[in-house]
Amino acid sequence: MSSILDDQLRLMALKQYGLIKAIETPDISREDLILILKNTENKDIKQLAAEKLLKEPDLYEVNLELILKSTENETTKQLATERLQYLKLHPRLGWGGAMARINHS
Repeated sequence: MSSILDDQLRLMALKQYGLIKAIETPDISREDLILILKNTENKDIKQLAAEKLLKEPDLYEVNLELILKSTENETTKQLATERLQYLKLHPRLGWGGAMARINHS
């Protein structure tokens, strides 16, 4: 129950600050981006949050599926789909580990 209240308070604070301004903040947390994606109806705000979230190195399947469900932008959907497919092929490695492996080779 307290988690729901914490999320509601965080979302209220983000809205008070301004969702777009919050998304553009360099140190916004992954949790805040997910919270915005789940709780806003504005397509532009969802798109900004999805794009920012896709820049995170280690996303889980559930995050990528949320991005796919939340955005209508084909480029963003394609990036999320590619990362999701890769995660399913290499579940132990993850996206960040795969990128490090590629860069190290």
